[in-house]
Amino acid sequence: MMDFLTRINAVLHHEEPDQVPFAPYDNLVPRGEFVRKLRNRGMGLCVRRSTVWAETPNVTVETRTEGETVVTVYHTPEGDVFTRARGHMGRVSDGLSVEVEGMIKGVQDYDPVIFMLEDTVFHADNSTYYDTVRDLGTDGIVRDWGLDFEATPYGATRRYFGDMFGLDRWVYEQHDHPDHFARLLEAQAKRDERRLQLVAESPAEFVAFGWIEGLWGPQQFREYELPFYQKWVSFLHAKGKICALHCDATKNLRSMMGLIGETGIDVVEAFTPPPVGQLSLREVREAWGRDIIVWVNIPETVFWYGAEETKQYMIELLKSDAPGNGLVIGFTEMGLWGATDDETERSFKAGTLAIMEAIEEYGNYPIQA
Repeated sequence: MMDFLTRINAVLHHEEPDQVPFAPYDNLVPRGEFVRKLRNRGMGLCVRRSTVWAETPNVTVETRTEGETVVTVYHTPEGDVFTRARGHMGRVSDGLSVEVEGMIKGVQDYDPVIFMLEDTVFHADNSTYYDTVRDLGTDGIVRDWGLDFEATPYGATRRYFGDMFGLDRWVYEQHDHPDHFARLLEAQAKRDERRLQLVAESPAEFVAFGWIEGLWGPQQFREYELPFYQKWVSFLHAKGKICALHCDATKNLRSMMGLIGETGIDVVEAFTPPPVGQLSLREVREAWGRDIIVWVNIPETVFWYGAEETKQYMIELLKSDAPGNGLVIGFTEMGLWGATDDETERSFKAGTLAIMEAIEEYGNYPIQA
């Protein structure tokens, strides 16, 4: 029997594993005896750490708290911008907070933000990787961050307008002030390219690269994102990297499926099948073949059907992708992290055990259809 690290590496290198790996994000499985039992049964963790850190030497930052809101002010030679984040929001993000106002609220804010992007200096700290590998042993795999926010430059620009609360502004700005937006996008791309030069030299073989959120369609993807993928995925491949695209889009994935195949990406992770997602595992496998590894996010919705139905769901999912090479099962969106009351915790734990049992009984390679 393979240990988890050997198993996941076999999949990532297109070799034959002994069993389909079960690999949730480490922050989606709270620590305790339950998770320890699952790890003893072969579940491993995907631990995301960045070996690259950044500074903006000519920008000063000021923070103040106003009730449950934290205001962060960035002072630049081109002017000041600020963000506003509401804290104490519970398990909605790792920081338990939500940004409700972004840096860019009008055209006057572009120059300070562009200055910050151009002022960013990146540094590598490879001890972050080595220390985490030492802590994990064979119980997990460490994945480096290729890009800030996971997104390519086009998607990353959305964060300066206030994340989800600024989505409408981000859309309107592209139409109302295309020249300003083009300068922002160019500055973000150059910043990301400086970062990727260091990522390419990271000791981590497995890196995150890109994010398909489902907030824009194939036209924007082909125009703004596909060339960036093709250039830099190829560059990272030449450095021996395995690149994973985070793809949690659920409603327009069908229209993006062919374009994803053109990116050169090695792994599509966070793929979410029905009843939440639009496409089945069989459909994306037919489109991408075995060259792209599919890292499935199990939708927690199935847990509410009960443990038996969850197990049957998992068995059918495994059989639909026989013989099972090029497949990873995980949680990338919520997992046990979403259990914040006793009833949800019981249901989610029962569902997670059902997934483990299905993999143990039906996930051994080669899977029989």
